[in-house]
Amino acid sequence: MITGYHLLVCLFLIIFQTTMMAGVPAYLYDLLGPFMVYLGVHRRPREAIPILALAGLAMDGISGGVFGVHLTAYLWIYVGVRWAIQFLHVGNVILLPLLVTAGVAFESLVVAFSAVVLASSTWPVGSMLSVVSGQVLWGALTGPFLMLFFIRGQRVVDRARTSVLTEKDTLRTH
Repeated sequence: MITGYHLLVCLFLIIFQTTMMAGVPAYLYDLLGPFMVYLGVHRRPREAIPILALAGLAMDGISGGVFGVHLTAYLWIYVGVRWAIQFLHVGNVILLPLLVTAGVAFESLVVAFSAVVLASSTWPVGSMLSVVSGQVLWGALTGPFLMLFFIRGQRVVDRARTSVLTEKDTLRTH
């Protein structure tokens, strides 16, 4: 049931990002970055890796850029968050926004550098840094709200699952 929730959130974010935000400037970031941070903090690898792989493959297919960039960035974000939470307290109010900001910064830099390396003409570094810094700023401002949305959605799904399982147990005992 929780995997279904993750797939629905992933699908919603992909559809929202590719349709609703199509005309929005490049300063807005990839919304799946904070979702990968959420998976890194709250989900074990056996639950997160399939979602991560599907999201990465979908975004690589949709983006029209270098195939594998999003998948690689998502994987490294997940691995980095899993490594960081070994040393940091996950319940800290300051930690989650910092992790989201770091994840957005990492993904923005990876995608920007892949575009620079494969571009037929040279890109001015100043314009690349302004886009990446704008994405990091938006990630820092909106990422914590997305994390709260993901966490509350998980709690709703967990409560629904336990109520269904409790209801099934009461039917078996009577």
